Amino acid sequence: MLGNLFGVHEFLPHTEILGIVGEVLCGDESIIQPLCSNALFAVCGFNRKQMNDTLIPVIMGHTPAGASTQQILHYGQEIKSRRFRQWDYGSIGNLRKYGSLSPPKYKLKNIKAPVYLHYSRNDWLSHERDVDQLAKELGNLAGKFLSIDKKFNHVDYLFGIDARDQLYNRVIGLMKRH
Repeated sequence: MLGNLFGVHEFLPHTEILGIVGEVLCGDESIIQPLCSNALFAVCGFNRKQMNDTLIPVIMGHTPAGASTQQILHYGQEIKSRRFRQWDYGSIGNLRKYGSLSPPKYKLKNIKAPVYLHYSRNDWLSHERDVDQLAKELGNLAGKFLSIDKKFNHVDYLFGIDARDQLYNRVIGLMKRH
């Protein structure tokens, strides 16, 4: 039961209990609501200007949203290796699985669909250096757009007050083009 609550195969899973707790503790009447927004900022980057306080109960009612534990570990492997490559099973496991001591790099040059990258300098989960590296390796980079808001962060792409002007209008325009 504890494994399901905290996540054995899922990292920070969303549960009904956590959703209710998040909505109650982070609600408009809660004196600890500022702690909720600061918890989001601590993970994703600080940007008070983009935080819509009336959305905090909704955001925290759906946060955490969960991710595969293996997905999080793979993200860590990629950060450590500084390469976009497949799962690292260790030297012996890689030899069995891939026929080499290290995992193969993803063949990003083979991506033929146009790719548009949108990024910001204050996104603590997607560093500008990594976006630049991805852009170099992609097969069909159609555009790379840096947010004009120097404090735009990971959460702002979804919930930022100016997300429509900063991102959505451009994305919709690019989609209409294709």
